[in-house]
Amino acid sequence: MLARHAERARLDEVLGRVREGRCSTLLLEGAAGVGKTTLLDHLVERADGVQVLTVSGIQSEVELAYAGLHRLVRPLLGSVPALPVPQRQALDVTFGLRDGPAPPRFLVALATLGLLAAASDAGPVVCVVDDAQWLDESTALALGFVARRLEAEPVALVLAARSPADLPHLRDVPRLEVPALGREAATRLLLSRVPGPIDPRVRDRVLDEAGGNPLAIVEAVRVMQRAEITTGIVTPALSGRPSELEEHFRRLVDTLPAPTRRLLLVAAAEPFADAGAVRAAAGVLGLDDSAAGPAAEAGLLDPGAPLRFRHPLVRSAVYRSAPPEAVRAAHRALADSLAERADGADPDLLAWHRGRACDGVADHPVAEDLARAAGRALARGDPAAAAALLRRAVELTDRPEDRAAWSVLQAEADLAAGQYDAATADLAAARRAGAPRTVRARATLTEARVAFARERGGAAVPLLLEAARQLAPVDGAASRDAYLEALSAALFAGRLADGDAIETVAAAWRAAPVERTGAPADRLLDALARVVLDGGVHAWGALRRTVASLAASDEPVSAPALWLASVGAAAAWDLEGWEGVSRRLVDLTRAAGDFSELPTGLSSLAFVRIFQGRLADATEVVNELDTIVSATGGLVSPYVALGTAAVQGREADVDALLVESIPDAVRRVDGTGVAMAHWAAALLNNGLGRYEAAHLWAARADALHHPLHATSAWTLVERVEAASRVRDDADAAAGLEALADVAGSSRTDWVLGVLARSRALVAGAGAEEHFAEAVDRLGRARSRLDYARACLLYGEWLRRRRRLGEARTRLGEAHELFDAMGATGFALRAAREAAAAGVRTEAPGPRPSSVLTPQEARVARLAGQGLTNGEIAARMFLSPRTVEYHLAKVFAKLQITSRHDLGDAP
Repeated sequence: MLARHAERARLDEVLGRVREGRCSTLLLEGAAGVGKTTLLDHLVERADGVQVLTVSGIQSEVELAYAGLHRLVRPLLGSVPALPVPQRQALDVTFGLRDGPAPPRFLVALATLGLLAAASDAGPVVCVVDDAQWLDESTALALGFVARRLEAEPVALVLAARSPADLPHLRDVPRLEVPALGREAATRLLLSRVPGPIDPRVRDRVLDEAGGNPLAIVEAVRVMQRAEITTGIVTPALSGRPSELEEHFRRLVDTLPAPTRRLLLVAAAEPFADAGAVRAAAGVLGLDDSAAGPAAEAGLLDPGAPLRFRHPLVRSAVYRSAPPEAVRAAHRALADSLAERADGADPDLLAWHRGRACDGVADHPVAEDLARAAGRALARGDPAAAAALLRRAVELTDRPEDRAAWSVLQAEADLAAGQYDAATADLAAARRAGAPRTVRARATLTEARVAFARERGGAAVPLLLEAARQLAPVDGAASRDAYLEALSAALFAGRLADGDAIETVAAAWRAAPVERTGAPADRLLDALARVVLDGGVHAWGALRRTVASLAASDEPVSAPALWLASVGAAAAWDLEGWEGVSRRLVDLTRAAGDFSELPTGLSSLAFVRIFQGRLADATEVVNELDTIVSATGGLVSPYVALGTAAVQGREADVDALLVESIPDAVRRVDGTGVAMAHWAAALLNNGLGRYEAAHLWAARADALHHPLHATSAWTLVERVEAASRVRDDADAAAGLEALADVAGSSRTDWVLGVLARSRALVAGAGAEEHFAEAVDRLGRARSRLDYARACLLYGEWLRRRRRLGEARTRLGEAHELFDAMGATGFALRAAREAAAAGVRTEAPGPRPSSVLTPQEARVARLAGQGLTNGEIAARMFLSPRTVEYHLAKVFAKLQITSRHDLGDAP
């Protein structure tokens, strides 16, 4: 539907006329795949309150008289008895309901008009006919008759046919040409079908070959591998089954002379539609442009550009149907001509052509070139291309040790690309190759990483520890990585793991025979092990200092290390450090195209935003996580979705997520997931003022916690508030004591402010001192959510002591903060308390942003955060032009004129 504004307006006009009681007819004309059916679907979707009759012409029925008419008017046949006798008999005979001589066509057409007119007595009728070029002649004649005689009836007849379409019986119907998409709209469509970046040369090749045909663009993406999209040079294993159109092209190719087929194959094997490269390679094979003539005559090549395909599927049809020896010859010619270029050869493209030119005999130098090209692909953040290049390298080497090592590297690349099944197959190949000890250890590590990435649970802990032990004597850095990831998996498992998994990993690291180099990973593991095994103020202080150094330093650090640092920062109630390492983790994994680790970084940063009161930003992360999951097939626990829904008071969403997430988390040994679910339920119910339910949920979570996981302390906060409201003084005191232990170790304004707020709830007459401390400390901290909650609780306390003027101030501030951040449950609670104190708060009205589509809202939020169009495009898997297009619509809808205004827009 991109750029189809005029066509949609014309169809809306048709609907408007028929709703006003007037007739209307229209014939859409355009090439196959140009979007006529999509426009008809648009018409049907907008035809509320209108009876819609639909039919599509079928080529196999073109010789069957009235076959299309019967399918169109079948819903109206109950009205046939009301027609005049001659018309009724004509339809009965025509549709085989009675015997008799064939009626005159005129009479059948008149009966059809009568049926439609009778149906319109009950309301407007729209007849939608697709593929009208395949209607049988009798049906076309009858519809043409109807179209010319519709006058006072509220009946519309809208048809679509390929152009040029003769259709003499419909010659008088007004026609609207559906043209090919313009370049900008075609680009937007292409990029909307590609999850992630696309090589500009591939983009231009597809657009040139598609010629603005939407279906051609969609089909082109369907048959391309992810690696081909990002590099253009990986084409042999075409995705998907051949379509009917591709089979049609293949049959045409089979009829061409041998020299023409060879030339077409060279053009298909050249990934960027470089006519100069095709001519040079054709020359190596003794071919020239004259060989293109028969292909142009057959409609396979563009006559204006004799070496450019007329449709992307011609390329895949040529390549897919060629014999293997012919494919190798084409790549060999391309490699030879590329190597002789005066301006130098693209080393990756040259390696790929040489790899495809090999005839199954081992060629280790070529394999090494492919492995080096894979390394460059990884360096530029393209793991899918790296995996494809390594796969060919593995096939071509005759050295078992290299085959094993490259298979493991291939598995790591597939893992980063989110291709978990492929990674598992790669590891099996590495083991079959007889991997040496170091490679076997790395394979064990990668296997554990795949298991962890698939399900984010504790099942990977034993595998990761085993990999760490195997790697310790041969690769200290890799062993250190394995210990880091084992601790990550143990943290996910929490108390659901067998034994004390976190303590086991920490002790194993402390005793590991790995040289401590002072690298960030060493410092972080040492600090975490100290917190787990020793505890105390000094241990937590050392952890905060380590986190701060990782957030601010440019030292190279791995994604698992940054994620562990974010966990430590959250547990230490260090909001600034937590934000710093989370930002660095997201930036690192985005740049590397690492979709196995990016979700953890996004989740961590989203929770920072929740506590900062930036719930729209957290919701944006939920959307991006959904996009990643749909692209990779991996699993991301709904922690962020639960947290945002709980703070926003969306009870139905929280309930649905609880039902879905808790059993799944238990199955995956994901104690963190279970604890997060219980905390979110307690938070939701406290926000809604349902303290008994909040108390029950907080009590359930208590047994699942570990001090190194922040959820343990977060749930203590909810437990104290709920217990104080249901008069369970003993449980409130126990929760407060446990929270005081956490605060005594962390000593940040954030946790001390929350502790003071919690103490105020159980302090009786001495509560005011604690409330004042809470407001003061949380006002300095960056947790706007906790500051607003302190204002709410303080205001409630003041109101109950009849200090209404002070209560109004605190409750009004709390309501304003909660409403601004979108914490609806807490905002309603604050509004109720404020009303009881004599303050009238306005119910939130419709926000200007509610007129935006979800896509526009996401673009607006990211632009408001200061991201450039290019950065927004990378985040949302769009093109910069598409981002600019959406921003223009945002500005118009919100009635603003610049990106600066987005920061103030609701």
